[in-house]
Amino acid sequence: MIKKTHIVLVTVLVISLGFASAANADRIEGTGTLTAQGDGVAGLRGKGSVTISGDGILWFKDHAGDATWSISGEGERRDFPRGWIEYVGFNGEFEAEGSKITVVLSGEDIELFAKGTGKVVLWGEGTYEVGKIKGEWSSMGQIMAIRER
Repeated sequence: MIKKTHIVLVTVLVISLGFASAANADRIEGTGTLTAQGDGVAGLRGKGSVTISGDGILWFKDHAGDATWSISGEGERRDFPRGWIEYVGFNGEFEAEGSKITVVLSGEDIELFAKGTGKVVLWGEGTYEVGKIKGEWSSMGQIMAIRER
């Protein structure tokens, strides 16, 4: 069950992905790929490809208008102004590739794989790996940079 606090956190994280500087948070330089698993909120903004699965609420935006994406599983789609797409009751897998995309999933059993350049925000409980660096998600939230090499 998605908690109301997750909805508020997602709003804050989406804003963070767009405006916050990674220099003001834990910053990890990656090798271009990131994997993460856990419960909470996982969000990505950047250039490259992302595959995310889980059970919760999914948001997606193609900022540049050049993304290709596919979705499988369940969820009720809602389209919002300025290009945001939301899937309520999402339970499946979402894949996207583009030059400027944002993907956020709030929920449980999240599996995230990202390759490219951008920022990833993780909040909740889980683990991640960026290149050879491994760590755990924080209930304080954290922003990590991933870069193509």
